[in-house]
Amino acid sequence: MATLRYAGIGARSTPAAVLADMTVMAGWLARTGWHLSSGGADGADSAFAAGAPAGQRTIWLPWRGYNGHRGPDCRVLSAAAMAECMAIAAPLHPAWERCSPAVRKLHARNVAILLGERLDRPVDACVAWSERGEAIGGTGIGIRIAEAHGIPVLNLGSMSPRVVCERLRDIRRAGPGS
Repeated sequence: MATLRYAGIGARSTPAAVLADMTVMAGWLARTGWHLSSGGADGADSAFAAGAPAGQRTIWLPWRGYNGHRGPDCRVLSAAAMAECMAIAAPLHPAWERCSPAVRKLHARNVAILLGERLDRPVDACVAWSERGEAIGGTGIGIRIAEAHGIPVLNLGSMSPRVVCERLRDIRRAGPGS
């Protein structure tokens, strides 16, 4: 069974019931051969990570020690990779010029979550939660990155967990890169 990769993203304010669904889904995805790519934030990122075993997840951090994360599944971008990721994130953010350097790093980290460190290995799907399924807030830039790169976005803010899992099963059947 080929390993597929998915981004698990969403708002820190994701409702508790959806967080529980994310953890269960991440466990099912791990058992069916999917690898999680996420960002280590509170809320959705942490819920996905809780369900995915360390060997089947990559946690992209905007800086070393972010949110207390450390370990073999954690990655921090080099300065050069961070600059490349910022170049992709900047035009997709509605007010990049008003973002602090730390917030810019958080958004750049979203690029790595979705496209990989070298920007050459997009995830096969993006599972997200945003209010009403809209591309808003910090999650919105992740959704816009995915959409700009043809990555299917399955948003638990507008889709049931069952429908999301059915779509992920269909992506698995089609194979990597389909």
